[in-house]
Amino acid sequence: MSGQPITVLMVNEYPDYIDAEVWAAELKKRVPQLEFRLWPDVGNKGDIDIALIDKGASPGFFDAMTGLRAVVYLGAGVDGMDLQSFPKSVPLIRLATREQASEVVQYIVLRVLFQQRHVAEYLSQQARKIWKPIAPRKVSETRIVVLGAGRIGGWAAKLFAELGYDTAVWSRHQKTLPGIQSYFGGAQLADALTLQDYVICSLPLTGDTRGILNSSAFGKMKRGAYLVNVARGAHVKEADLIRALDEDQLSGACLDVFQREPLEASSPLWNHPKVTITPHVASFWVDSGIDQAADLCGQVARGEPLSNKIDLEVGY
Repeated sequence: MSGQPITVLMVNEYPDYIDAEVWAAELKKRVPQLEFRLWPDVGNKGDIDIALIDKGASPGFFDAMTGLRAVVYLGAGVDGMDLQSFPKSVPLIRLATREQASEVVQYIVLRVLFQQRHVAEYLSQQARKIWKPIAPRKVSETRIVVLGAGRIGGWAAKLFAELGYDTAVWSRHQKTLPGIQSYFGGAQLADALTLQDYVICSLPLTGDTRGILNSSAFGKMKRGAYLVNVARGAHVKEADLIRALDEDQLSGACLDVFQREPLEASSPLWNHPKVTITPHVASFWVDSGIDQAADLCGQVARGEPLSNKIDLEVGY
């Protein structure tokens, strides 16, 4: 891959998810003229062309990075980044691979079908050697709304519609998706939540969506609705969720993300009988992200336009 030499700095706060040695080897294989540095061994900050960051940057992190040409946030969103202090002249890039989106969509469909087809009940019956068929609700009579209709939410909604579910989406702007009702804007959120059997959250985390799943939202949902959150923990007010579960307003919730991660051992969510917890694993996006990061490095080296840039004004 031709182009100018480039220097890449990786900040790796989560080694259980990201193997920096693998990233260094793979990036150098794809971009031979690349120099890889791992925080805190920064060297001359003025040499850095690209910063790969897996959490929000500390104050002053970008100071003296006079040659910085791109920042890549190693996650599905950029909510961990302080966009107010981010250098506005530098493109902020998100990883957005089809494999990553596919994994999250699979997770969403899995969790809905787990409930719809009574998997937990059959596992319990098997343990007790009970043979008892349980009829699932007809898909045509089952209503699903997906909050967020981007790559992940839109894809999931299309699959549910193809399976015959009564499917809707809610997003910032109106969407045109065949066979799927589109709600949009704050004024239509209540209508989007009403009468739904399943509510799926795949929203980006912004000032407008933080805490959007709260007591008011739960009260507007159909009694007995089921919640799946694969977006960000800060979308859900956890105390309000527990209250809605305890009062049987919601029949259950599957949560892959939490306000604080790892989820603290003292959290009542761990032992709640209506809650399913997974440790932020809807997608293991890191390996598939290497290819995209390598493509970005090549674009920078060749002086080409960059893909998947974040709009700093809207936050995604």
